Amino acid sequence: MTTDAVRPRQRFSGDGWSLDLREDGDLESYALRGEFDFAVSPKLAELLPADPGARRIVLDMTEVEYCDSSCLQVLLRLSGRLREAGGRLAVVTTVPAVVRPIELLGLGDVMPLHPDIGAVRASWGEET
Repeated sequence: MTTDAVRPRQRFSGDGWSLDLREDGDLESYALRGEFDFAVSPKLAELLPADPGARRIVLDMTEVEYCDSSCLQVLLRLSGRLREAGGRLAVVTTVPAVVRPIELLGLGDVMPLHPDIGAVRASWGEET
């Protein structure tokens, strides 16, 4: 049985990818699955909040198989908008296809990587 708190509020999908949005108080979690490339990046940009304000957003990328630079740019723009407004962004994944480019490009400061949501909450000073 699934509680309302863990059910996706919205679900979007395309050819080879999907995105689920879940909300838990002021925390928004986007679960990305599949392959995110140049063909997907405009839709991804459209689905993520254009004016996120001071929200806390977690990008769960544990089921991402591929993420190219065009999608990383979309995520970086989101991170920048959040930072300007006093919000926070975290990426949950241990998938090399996501971790490696973020680390190689030195993006860990603006897109901090965590192995799970508990680690995100701990880094934000919350009890898990």
